[in-house]
Amino acid sequence: MIKPVKALAALLVLIALIVGIPAGLLVFYGNPIPDSLPTGSDVTTLLTSSDTIGFFIFLLVWAGWIAWLTFVLSVIVEIIARARHLSAPQLPGFMRAQQGAAALLITAIAGGIGAPAALADTTPAEPAPVVQSVETEAPAMPTEQPSTDHQSTSHDSHGSNDLEITVRPGDTVWDLAQQHLGSGQRWKEIVDANAGRPQADGHTLEAGKADMLEPGWKLTIPGVPASQQHADTAETITVRAGDSLSSLAQDHLGDSGRWKEIYEASTSIEQPGGYRLSDPNQISVGWKLRVPAQEHAATAHHEEKAEKSASQTRQQADRKDEERETSADTAPVAADDAEQAAAAKDAPAQETPPVPADSAAPAQDTTTATDEENSISVPWAGVGAILAASILSAVAAHRLRTSRKRRAGRRIPEAATVDLDEVRLARIEEPNVLAFVDRALRTLAALQLHANETLPDVRLARLTDKHLELYAAAAHRLPEPFEATDDPAVWLLPRTANLADNETIADIVAPYPALVTIGNDHEDNQILVDLEYLAALGIHAGAKTSMPVMRALTVSLATSQWADDLAITTVGVCPELEGALGSGRISYRETVAELLDDLEAKLARDQEVLTELGQDSAQHARQAPDASDVWAPEIIIIGADLSITEKSRLQKIVGARPQIAVAVISSDQHTDLSEWRMHIESLEAARLEPIGLELSPQHLDDEDYERVLRALTNAQTTEAAGAKDTDEDRDDEADTQPPLRPLPIIQPTGSGILTTQQRDSEVEQSSTHPHIQILGPVEILGAKGPLEEKRLAELTETAAYIHLCPGKAVTDFQADLWPNKRPGKNSRPERVSRLRRWLGETTDGTKYLPRAAGADGGYTLTEDITSDWARFQEIAQRRTDASNEELAEALKLVRGRPFEDAGHTRYRWATLLQFRMTEAILDLAHELAQRALDAGDTDTALWATERGLRAESLYEQLWQDRLRAAAHDPELHRRITGELEAQIEGLDEGYDLEQKTEDLMYTTPTPHRIAI
Repeated sequence: MIKPVKALAALLVLIALIVGIPAGLLVFYGNPIPDSLPTGSDVTTLLTSSDTIGFFIFLLVWAGWIAWLTFVLSVIVEIIARARHLSAPQLPGFMRAQQGAAALLITAIAGGIGAPAALADTTPAEPAPVVQSVETEAPAMPTEQPSTDHQSTSHDSHGSNDLEITVRPGDTVWDLAQQHLGSGQRWKEIVDANAGRPQADGHTLEAGKADMLEPGWKLTIPGVPASQQHADTAETITVRAGDSLSSLAQDHLGDSGRWKEIYEASTSIEQPGGYRLSDPNQISVGWKLRVPAQEHAATAHHEEKAEKSASQTRQQADRKDEERETSADTAPVAADDAEQAAAAKDAPAQETPPVPADSAAPAQDTTTATDEENSISVPWAGVGAILAASILSAVAAHRLRTSRKRRAGRRIPEAATVDLDEVRLARIEEPNVLAFVDRALRTLAALQLHANETLPDVRLARLTDKHLELYAAAAHRLPEPFEATDDPAVWLLPRTANLADNETIADIVAPYPALVTIGNDHEDNQILVDLEYLAALGIHAGAKTSMPVMRALTVSLATSQWADDLAITTVGVCPELEGALGSGRISYRETVAELLDDLEAKLARDQEVLTELGQDSAQHARQAPDASDVWAPEIIIIGADLSITEKSRLQKIVGARPQIAVAVISSDQHTDLSEWRMHIESLEAARLEPIGLELSPQHLDDEDYERVLRALTNAQTTEAAGAKDTDEDRDDEADTQPPLRPLPIIQPTGSGILTTQQRDSEVEQSSTHPHIQILGPVEILGAKGPLEEKRLAELTETAAYIHLCPGKAVTDFQADLWPNKRPGKNSRPERVSRLRRWLGETTDGTKYLPRAAGADGGYTLTEDITSDWARFQEIAQRRTDASNEELAEALKLVRGRPFEDAGHTRYRWATLLQFRMTEAILDLAHELAQRALDAGDTDTALWATERGLRAESLYEQLWQDRLRAAAHDPELHRRITGELEAQIEGLDEGYDLEQKTEDLMYTTPTPHRIAI
């Protein structure tokens, strides 16, 4: 509240000086400029006149006008410098005093209203988004910058132990002097102590330019020892592996019981990933916490102990009254909480995963203590929902292709899933976000094409919980379901809008393939920019800060789901990604010089064609109704400094008209290929120019990037699952046969390893206790209690979760079942209570879902509740030794894909389980089919493969078994071949069958070649 008042006062003073001085001079003296030039006699009269007072007043008035003009000039200079985020040029001579006064006034104003972003240049051609207050107003792009707290350290570089602080947004030297030196008038001491000191962004504080403070700068406060801070000053510490609030209180305050002081001092700190400390039991490695100074903390601690002692009896009485008033419906909820409270210690537990303030919670860390000690970073702290979904989609696509071609008995390495920490990443992603954005953009393109209208040039977009907001470069009219705002260049698309169907957008080329997410604004909305429109984006930061941001941009573009075709070339950034991704979308060059010749040749070719087409850009050519080329954008990402020649050649390429489909991202701080640039102050704070948009930049640190690389690489390999690999020798021998050579046709023997009755009989299910079915649509059979139909889906998922993940800690329980959400205080216990009533109890009164147990408050089901997966797993673990009847019994349990019909929002915690279950089903089906083929029992082989393909419809080894079983019957063989054709044609992406699968198409007297 203090800064806005000071800003208002400074603004009034500035207005008074600019308007009041000339007004007063005109009223007091009038116009000092004569109507005509003075003659020689007029000058003689003036100099010899005895009216010295009049002459003195004349000189004084002119001095006032000159001082006023220099002050106004100083104000203009300072405003322009701040608008462009540059250091103001130092005015000569006596004008420095006016400039200093103007600088202080403008700084005070800026500090109170959230500038410098507020002073950014906004011309009609580049309108800054305006604030959205109602549905019909244009939404606002946030300009507030995340605050950072002053941190006290010793400043060794200046040879003293003076206090060192970190500049926060809006800080002025006057404020800092007032806070630390007791008087704002001592601001010059701070300036003198820090003048010329290099800052992290490459700039320095210069004498006479005290207003030019940038957030993140380190300043020394002269004469204030770091060891003698004010009583209300807090020490900032970083949470490390094994820390808890209790242990930190013991280490820093000398008493573990004083953990609450650290908790209360730290709840306002925004942690990596947007989290805040909301539960003393939940802190994470890498978080920042405040430890109050000893004197202040000790006083507060004694007061707290006295208060606690006085109120203990009263609290116990209140608790008893509350329990008596609890209704019968919520009584189980209270009991759950009471049990968990009794199981937990009074002091906070050791570091556990955090519950987010506004977004998904990170998962429990699965690394060892040694690994944690080597790195204090929070996994995926710089990853937003779109990038998380893109990474997961890319890994899943690799894994699916590999799994379809893997041989039975082999599996994709655990590292492809565990090392990626997919569960944690899944809690960040939004499952439907990629499909929504892609369909929304293609719907817009289809509507504009149908209306014979052009698409808008989109500068950037913002994805909120309710809308996709498009910010066009100029006013444009868009059709429904897009909604207009009071800014004709800003349009909203509700996330619940009806979009075009698959048939409508089937032939629509992606309209904005270079759209990429760059970070989140202060409301945690995701910000995207269209690199093709920007032409170039500069990343202004030090190498250690810029590289994580460049990595995130590269991975995001390389895994983009709304780009039909995109070429990415990197220099000095992500050299490993080309091999790990293997998509052909990205390539790496050692130097910029290697690609400049190619770009210039592309420029000449494409400009010639664009000129012939009458198009001013490749983007417009792509969107034209008669477009014959997709004009795939080529994104150049450069993480190295540019020479003057390279800079000049790149500027000609990106600035050429007609504009070709090339965009450049460069981290060379001395090179601006366009006006668009990101000033990155830290990995938590950045500013997008020229619109002054404050955001948290998306980034991948070293550890996260390594996780991505390992996951992508391992998802394309397989390894032996165990010692017994019974089919590999037979398969390897078959694989070495020449292409197109028919394999021996298996003739039915008339006797089988299973009878028709054994194959077709139903599996007996328990009718005494509830039974969970997972191998297909998830269902709960035999539940004995009441159920609200609207609760069926959530309670079914919860029962499956407890059964498959018994004893999970409360933090995991909530993060998995409420991903990307922060459930209400009673949401968990209420859901568990409803599930307990629905499942019911045994004949002796034992609840199938007992109360929570253990310090973590985990839930487990009684052994009476079984599942189809538990029985299947029991047989699958010994599949090579199990009888034919047992294998058939297991396959009868398979009704479809595990967790089928789960949708996109539920069972996200089960992604890895679903994959492993599918592997087990396919391996067991092949085992039974192979036994049947060896015995000449083609009917059982066909039955086993049909059951297995319910779990994964394009697993090639089962199709090979199926084709071999049908080879004796040409008509059956043609029918199965047609089924395989349909599976291939149903895929969105191209798919090449293994040579062995194609060879098996020619085992009949009448070959039927599959159409690929």
